[in-house]
Amino acid sequence: MTPEMRHDDDDASQNLAFLRALVSEGPKTQGAAGIIFLTAGLSYGIDCLAYWAQMAFDLPSSPLIGLVLILFPIVVSVPVIIYVSWKGRKGGQQGVATRALNAAYASAGLANLALAIVFGYVASSQKSMLIWLLYPVVICAFFGAVWYVAYMIRRKLWLACVSAGWFVTTVALGLMIRQTETYLLVLGVALILLMGGAGGTMIYLNRQQESGT
Repeated sequence: MTPEMRHDDDDASQNLAFLRALVSEGPKTQGAAGIIFLTAGLSYGIDCLAYWAQMAFDLPSSPLIGLVLILFPIVVSVPVIIYVSWKGRKGGQQGVATRALNAAYASAGLANLALAIVFGYVASSQKSMLIWLLYPVVICAFFGAVWYVAYMIRRKLWLACVSAGWFVTTVALGLMIRQTETYLLVLGVALILLMGGAGGTMIYLNRQQESGT
């Protein structure tokens, strides 16, 4: 065996070891990620349903109510994200796979923030709500891709179902983009079921692992 072949074998062994670590360490961090997904899914989902209810039932609106609806998911989810991140650092999770998963979650959040800025700026400059409504469509497709990657790594059926749910939501929102009430209703339900539900499932699986069942 030549040195080059041995080097290739070493690289392959290291890659396989990393993938095994990624799969085996995943459940150790899924409880913390689940808390974030559950909180964000419920808060943003409820927020969308509140906007839907305002339109569907002609509920009263005011600048104060509008401000509350804008701030509600931020006030609820951001402290949870900070607390979970702080607790994770305190817990000393230093594994390679753990750091990779944390980096993936962080990069996903940064991507969402960048897209929000771009769509928000363009929608504001063009004075077009239609452009802004495209943002959740793109994000849902992004979520579908992320959960599909998770399924390919862990080969769990529920991950495939979550991915499929996000892709179906993407198409549904695209078709309903000019029907704002229905659009908000579908988006709100998707956030609660797919993001919040996935987070709840991750918490449940983590507790099962910790209890040894």
